[in-house]
Amino acid sequence: MKSMKGFLAAVALTLASLLVFTGAPQAEEAGAPEKVTVVYGGSSWLGHYPVWVGIEKGIFRNHGLGVLFQNFYASSGRMGSLVAGDLDIASTGSISAIALMASGSKGFMTFATQDSYATVEGLIARENIQSIADLKGKKVAAPFASSAHVLVLDLLEQNGLDPDKDLTLLNLKVNEMPAAMASGEIDACAAWTPHFNKLLNMEGNHLLADDTAFSLYKQFSLGPGPDIMVVRREFAEKYPNTCKAFVKGYFEAVEMLRTQPKECAEVLVKLTNLSMEDQMSVLKDIQWIPGSEQRALMVDPGKFTEGMQRLAEFLVKHKQIDAAPAVKEWVAVDMVP
Repeated sequence: MKSMKGFLAAVALTLASLLVFTGAPQAEEAGAPEKVTVVYGGSSWLGHYPVWVGIEKGIFRNHGLGVLFQNFYASSGRMGSLVAGDLDIASTGSISAIALMASGSKGFMTFATQDSYATVEGLIARENIQSIADLKGKKVAAPFASSAHVLVLDLLEQNGLDPDKDLTLLNLKVNEMPAAMASGEIDACAAWTPHFNKLLNMEGNHLLADDTAFSLYKQFSLGPGPDIMVVRREFAEKYPNTCKAFVKGYFEAVEMLRTQPKECAEVLVKLTNLSMEDQMSVLKDIQWIPGSEQRALMVDPGKFTEGMQRLAEFLVKHKQIDAAPAVKEWVAVDMVP
């Protein structure tokens, strides 16, 4: 990590020099970014699309920022790097964030929820399984401590099934599920896109339930592990203008995803390695949440934050965390657009 930090520092210094040389606004000027490089933690998951589009389309550059995109396989690793100081801003599945909140970590805050992907995550089963009740005695896979895992626990509870007694619940990565289903190793699995789409396209598989069946969705429009944007607390306090510039650029990219999906897909395929056809299909299934709606969701009246609180309580009930944190204490109100 020390060598990486040195590299990032060198990049930041170079960018700062270039901005001075070209006559760009200086950090000392009112409203200009105090720091011109933001280190972002992402992956090929759809929740990171706005940052990738913002980089590729020069949107962040228009706000005086250079954004470095670092890939992580899982939200847990991304959040660990954020609180350790190796990342400045990231997007994460809310379960990882809630788990860190529950541990007492005050090293980060959340400031937005950028998307709803309720129809591209779900429980997929063989054709002989027509209901959740039919899962009794079967082998069901989900990546433990993930949104897909929470969905399975909730669906089983809604249908009176005990995951410890009535079926075999296996911990499996989503990229391993297509092969496991094809070989007959498992009877059903919970996954998210793009593996969700691949599983549905396999002969003999069908959708048993997606995130719209989650118990909190009807009341709060909240899936089992919604995406949220997070910032390292120290970074937000030290560089408020940089954070404001990032948020402006970020939601401009969200708007571009909403209004110009084809143009966005053309650059996203470099991140996801999907075909244009598949990339456009994924984009059609995403509901992007604009900046104009964030304050109502996160702060006043804060329906999304309340839903996150209920999700935390759900995780306690299912022994995923020991105690529910007061989620609103982690909302960076000044950064919410």
